[in-house]
Amino acid sequence: MNFEATLLSCIAPRWRTSPRPVLRLCCSPRFMDAAMTKPWRTVSVLAAGLLALLMVLSAVAWSQWQGFKHEQGIELLEWQGLRLSSGGISAERVRYAQNPENGLHLAASASGITLRLPSFFRPLPPRSLQIDQLELEIRSYPPAGDSEPPATDLEQYERWSAWLPQKLTIADLRISLPCAKGRCDERGALRFERKGESLLPLDGRLDLRRNEHRLSLTIDAQGSALGESLVLATLAIDEQPRLETRHQLEHSDRTLRWNGTLSMGSLPEAPWLLAWLGEWTATPTAAPPDMPTDMRIGAGWALTLIQNDNGVYAWRNAAGELRLSTHIPAAWPVIGLGELQGDLDLAARGQDGLWLPTELKANLQLRPSSTLLTDVPAALRPSQLNISVEPVATEMTPGQLPVQLRVETQGGAPSSLQARMRLATSPPYSLDIEQARLQTRSTRLQLDALTLQNLDATLDFSGRADLQKVELQLQKSSQAKLARLATGEVVASQLSATLPRTLALQIERNLEQPTAWRAEGPLELRLSRLEHPLLLAQGWRWSGQLKADSTALNANGSVSNDAGLTMALNLEQRWNGPLQVGGKLQEIFLRAGNPIAGSLAAWPASLELSSGRLSGDGKLTLPAGNGKPTANLTLEARGLAGIFDRSEISGLDARLTARLQRDRLLLDISELRLAELNPGFTFGPLLLRGHYEAAIDLPAKGRLTWQIAETRILGGRFWLPAGALDLAAPQQRLSARLEGVQLGDVLAAYPTEGLSGSGVIDGSFDVQRSAEGLSVRDGKLAARAPGGVLRFRSPKIEALGQANPAMKIVTEALHDFHYDLLTSDVRYDENGKLNLGLRLNGHNPALEGGRPINFSINLEEDIPALLTSLQLSDRVSETIQRRVQERLRQGNADPR
Repeated sequence: MNFEATLLSCIAPRWRTSPRPVLRLCCSPRFMDAAMTKPWRTVSVLAAGLLALLMVLSAVAWSQWQGFKHEQGIELLEWQGLRLSSGGISAERVRYAQNPENGLHLAASASGITLRLPSFFRPLPPRSLQIDQLELEIRSYPPAGDSEPPATDLEQYERWSAWLPQKLTIADLRISLPCAKGRCDERGALRFERKGESLLPLDGRLDLRRNEHRLSLTIDAQGSALGESLVLATLAIDEQPRLETRHQLEHSDRTLRWNGTLSMGSLPEAPWLLAWLGEWTATPTAAPPDMPTDMRIGAGWALTLIQNDNGVYAWRNAAGELRLSTHIPAAWPVIGLGELQGDLDLAARGQDGLWLPTELKANLQLRPSSTLLTDVPAALRPSQLNISVEPVATEMTPGQLPVQLRVETQGGAPSSLQARMRLATSPPYSLDIEQARLQTRSTRLQLDALTLQNLDATLDFSGRADLQKVELQLQKSSQAKLARLATGEVVASQLSATLPRTLALQIERNLEQPTAWRAEGPLELRLSRLEHPLLLAQGWRWSGQLKADSTALNANGSVSNDAGLTMALNLEQRWNGPLQVGGKLQEIFLRAGNPIAGSLAAWPASLELSSGRLSGDGKLTLPAGNGKPTANLTLEARGLAGIFDRSEISGLDARLTARLQRDRLLLDISELRLAELNPGFTFGPLLLRGHYEAAIDLPAKGRLTWQIAETRILGGRFWLPAGALDLAAPQQRLSARLEGVQLGDVLAAYPTEGLSGSGVIDGSFDVQRSAEGLSVRDGKLAARAPGGVLRFRSPKIEALGQANPAMKIVTEALHDFHYDLLTSDVRYDENGKLNLGLRLNGHNPALEGGRPINFSINLEEDIPALLTSLQLSDRVSETIQRRVQERLRQGNADPR
């Protein structure tokens, strides 16, 4: 074996058995001896160095390829049957898939690939590319971003054309794309051929096949060295030309001039073509059997585009003229728009990207796609729009386009818009709107939890619009009526909204800032009947000033109802912020009536106020989202008088402040003073100062604390020491005190004939509160020293003494009993039974020389029955007497 053969056999990369080259060194001792001469040693070192360099370069290339794959999201790249020849490259099959994080997700599979190259040393442009079958699947498109893709100039397209083969043939092309129904599959063939190294001239053809039908697009593009291009394209259906378009482009001195035409005379294949296109639209519609086929489209344009500093043509700033005429006798799907039908004649002129019509006539019907109206509530989305634009037959003024616009919608809330408009087609551009009327009618609308019935709204407006702002005036003749509105527990009937004066709307457009708008004007709302569990059903009215802009809504006005309740109301709503409602109650003079009792369902029927004044104010805040509401309410009363249940009240002064915070109800009683209370006997004044706190879900299970709780009663004072009462607890003890009660006043109030006396009584009580009511288990009463006098003269008692000698001494002693000791145990149960264990020590000066006499007397009194007897007397008003008599007739005389 010679040296070269030995070296090649020993240094061999294992390409087939390992993904990376593996260096295999196999040297025999005899070879090593022969190679140790100096020349061969030098060659060995050089060969090893070259191999090491190749290994390093291979590792670097491998790392770069892996990084490129990860960056581009390449998941698969493999080939089978790859062959190289002097004429080019061929492969039996190539598969490719990419899934980038933010990019186009696709997969491709090609078979029978032949790429012919002029030379391996000068491969571009390739001579031809032949693909027997290409399957292309686009799984998803890149997500839509806020920024637009960078524009590309014509020179960039020329540079890209160097990579295109001069001839491309795809015999079997299969494409799968996302569409409205999910995925749509198409099959066809593609062929194009160009001559020379530049993009033009070019001849191409794309065929798409569907069942027995074929749709073919052919393109013939020619160019010249002077920068002029001519492109002719024809769309043929079943080998019959149906649509033709011609484009002439001239590129010179950073300017592109583009003139073109498009025409279609008829479309007899419309029925099956409509079914085909329907798969790509959001609302596929089957063609009617007698669908007309004389669809006609004609268009022509002449555009001028200027190249910017980056060498890119600014298509948005194109200038020129456009004319379009269409006749679509049956609904035809337009991707992204819906199904369009009707006639359109349009001529427009553009300057600096602004296009305005110079001639316009239209009679169109549009069935919008679901994607077109995603921002409109489902209940309001129209199923069809009828659009009519007619020129106004008036004296034509240069630069002015007067038209009459009419738009009608079907489905959702049927509406119509009529307006006479005048468009200024030359600077300064503007649109004048005159005699515009928008009408909306609907039998029933469901907007989330809001139900509207028999809506009838008419808006009359006029205005003016230019490139910077829009100004509209809503006229006084505008109004809206609604038979019924319901949401949750609120039901409103016969609602109407009117404008006492013009309401103004202004929209300002600024390219550097978001669009700003504002509306301002008066508004009146009327409800013939408002129903809610907390309110008595009746009519309500609101009249005020409305202000709204792009940041907030504000409404100030006065609200009133049929009962006479009136309050000033302020509403402020920050968009995506809290709703704040503030109100101030107009002072109520109760002598003229009680509008609160006529408004609130929770007002107790047993409370009647006949005089005094009431006023109040409050504020409610409803946070955005799921935040908890907060509220503040202040109520002030002065000199209230009337009847509560079976008691007369007079001289009630109070100041109460209520707050709602995080599901808690807080009530501050800064002042509550009742001059007089008469449940059958008169006492007062009553004083209370304290605080109450409860969960909003359990308002009657809170905690009451007080600093002052007392009343003047029967010449003395009854009070509760400062403390607290937990209404959620099953039972609780309270301590009560009695001081300075005049025995004479007590006996005068007690309905017993001939009983009188004098003395001062003090006492203390341990009061038990439970679910059954109030009770006293351990109460004490005692008269102050030196005592007093007790006199009892009654014909019934005198007759009892005559019949019973033992009682005679008692009755004679009580004629004029001077006591020096009077004490009593007190017990009171939940049923209203009062038990007194009296002990009396004293004498009668006129009886047996005034010898001492001691009495032990047990008294029992039914307090509810006692109060009932007092309330049937002339000690209370006739109203209370009637209430007591009514309850007695119903068998419910229990006063608890």
